[in-house]
Amino acid sequence: MKGPNASAGRHGLLFFLPAGVFLTVVLIYPMLYSLYASLTNMRLTSPITRFVGLDTYASVLTNSAFISSVVLTLIFLVVAISLEFLIGFALALSFKSMRKTHPIMRALLMLPLMATPVSVGLVWKLMLNSDFGIIPYAGQQLGFGTMLWLADPVLAMVSVIIMDVWQWTPFMFLILLAGLEGLPEEVFEAAEVDGSRALHLLFHITLPLMARIIGVALAFRVMFAIATFDTVFVLTKGGPARATDLITLLIQREGLVNLNVALASAMSFLVLLMVTAFSAFTFKRVLSNG
Repeated sequence: MKGPNASAGRHGLLFFLPAGVFLTVVLIYPMLYSLYASLTNMRLTSPITRFVGLDTYASVLTNSAFISSVVLTLIFLVVAISLEFLIGFALALSFKSMRKTHPIMRALLMLPLMATPVSVGLVWKLMLNSDFGIIPYAGQQLGFGTMLWLADPVLAMVSVIIMDVWQWTPFMFLILLAGLEGLPEEVFEAAEVDGSRALHLLFHITLPLMARIIGVALAFRVMFAIATFDTVFVLTKGGPARATDLITLLIQREGLVNLNVALASAMSFLVLLMVTAFSAFTFKRVLSNG
């Protein structure tokens, strides 16, 4: 005779069923199908699809466009996330040192994070327009001459980085401020009694105590930044001369423009493997240091 626990278990599975079906349809099935496509020579322009094993992955690793996009993505990640961390940490320290901060100040800092990616890209595209944009105009007034922000390869990447820093610094600020406010005040009070100065407190007490939180913040920001697509696509579409052709833009172009589903799928899984390896390494280090 089945008891009440078995009945409760069946009812629990019924509650889980809608979520399970949704995840299967939206996440699991597309991922498995993409894995299958990456092991074939699938192109939407060809009616014949055959299994090729790891040949597509081998071709990706020797693909100059893929290697170039990986390098550009790494440059974008290192520069943008470093600036976001430094600015976010400086803002968090400033807010922590204030005895009282007005809620409106925090709300204003959160505005970039609340904006949709497409609107962010459009706004920055207008501000950087060489004909009527406010940023080129300000540069001319300051004596920098005409700067073609979206037409020069170097300035285009700088524009993408500035836009990302503007949008995502609040994310770093929020996490780091929460971490600073959770630190034990007794440690700092004891250090101040011993005569420790501000820089000593920062490098020998604050940063070591914040190591785990900083590691988690950086890890999450890297995972989010690798998936950056909307803002860059709206701002530059990967140009000029593919100077801002991040890996997500390359995958989109191969899959949806060139219709090379196999190549796009293989690129996606290689990026997924890199992100998974980085995340596992980072979280293992962060937890082991705890």
